[in-house]
Amino acid sequence: MNKKIVIVGGGFAGVQAAVRLANQIGFQVQLISPLSIFEYHAALYRSATGRSPLEVAIPLEKFFEYAKNIEVVQDKIIKIDQDKKQIEGKFGKKYSYDELLLGVGNVTGYFHIPGVEKYSFGVKSVEQALKLKEHLHKNLSEKKYEHAYVVVGAGPTGVELAAEMASYLKFVAKRHKVPTDKFTIYLVEAGPKVLGMLPKKFTDKIEKRIKALGIKLYLNTAVESETKEYVNLPGEKIKSRTVIWTAGVQPNPLFAENDIKMTKRGRVEVNEYLQSSSHVYVMGDSAATKYTGMAQTAIHDAKFVATNLIRERNKKQPLKYRPKRPDYAIPVGARWAAVKKGKKNYFGFMGWILRRLTDLKLYRQFLPIDKALTTWRYGYEKYEVCPECSR
Repeated sequence: MNKKIVIVGGGFAGVQAAVRLANQIGFQVQLISPLSIFEYHAALYRSATGRSPLEVAIPLEKFFEYAKNIEVVQDKIIKIDQDKKQIEGKFGKKYSYDELLLGVGNVTGYFHIPGVEKYSFGVKSVEQALKLKEHLHKNLSEKKYEHAYVVVGAGPTGVELAAEMASYLKFVAKRHKVPTDKFTIYLVEAGPKVLGMLPKKFTDKIEKRIKALGIKLYLNTAVESETKEYVNLPGEKIKSRTVIWTAGVQPNPLFAENDIKMTKRGRVEVNEYLQSSSHVYVMGDSAATKYTGMAQTAIHDAKFVATNLIRERNKKQPLKYRPKRPDYAIPVGARWAAVKKGKKNYFGFMGWILRRLTDLKLYRQFLPIDKALTTWRYGYEKYEVCPECSR
């Protein structure tokens, strides 16, 4: 009899686990996601700043056209009954499992700061990225531009977005005959440096690059509140109706709502096999493992769990989890990136080449080479004009 594997989440971890189990004898797999597409979050900032959304939105069905044992289901899971080995979707449909793999990722955290959730933009999904792109273009095309565009949070997304905006806004401004010296981009970070998880020697060069792009960098500066017209900082107000929030994440509420044990840092406690309990695995951003929060880690987790399921089928002992150190590749504007591969650092154009190769490598984890190359090439396309805003 086939073992019923249910995978919740259509991100890096969920898709990779399904790819690894595709056409494997003895497994029947359901991949359940609230979206019908896979969103490549590492490149969403490019969709918000004029690049094609086709680079970051891939229909889930495309990954499994060749797979006879994979069923893709669009639903949002809200309940987990571990006693009955059953989960329930938003509209009441129930799914039974023999093994449950959770790769649901995190959600945006606003830290209860007044006004931020209501008034700020985000880049956590394709929908949010395109909404921001339309706003930026409309803002300039109607010559109702801001004097300040504020990106909050100097993690990878915030740094990449602020740097890309520096060139995209100039492109749009020139197209609509708006003086490019009329507005400023701010990057606001509560911590003492950008990219807080990386060594200062590495991030110092990134900070220098950010400032060279004309971006005003505020460190040790936490947002206190936001209104429709202002973002309020300690001792200063910046007038802006374009505040982009990239500063925080929090655990997916699915875990707390179903009494799954969490650490004090808000991750799910897992054992040496990435299990939170018998027959329930947690992969990717939600798992309390070293290097969690990286796409490479989510893929590594998914490969590990799928490998152990196959080993179990083959009557072999399961392997114990070993974290894998990821590489860091941070684009900072056009054809410039900072890359950390082990002890080696690369900056500038060489770093940008390595980042683009990293993107291709990630696509190759899921797609045949021809489809991976087609998707990857969208990242090279020139800025798109926003047709909705040009009418």
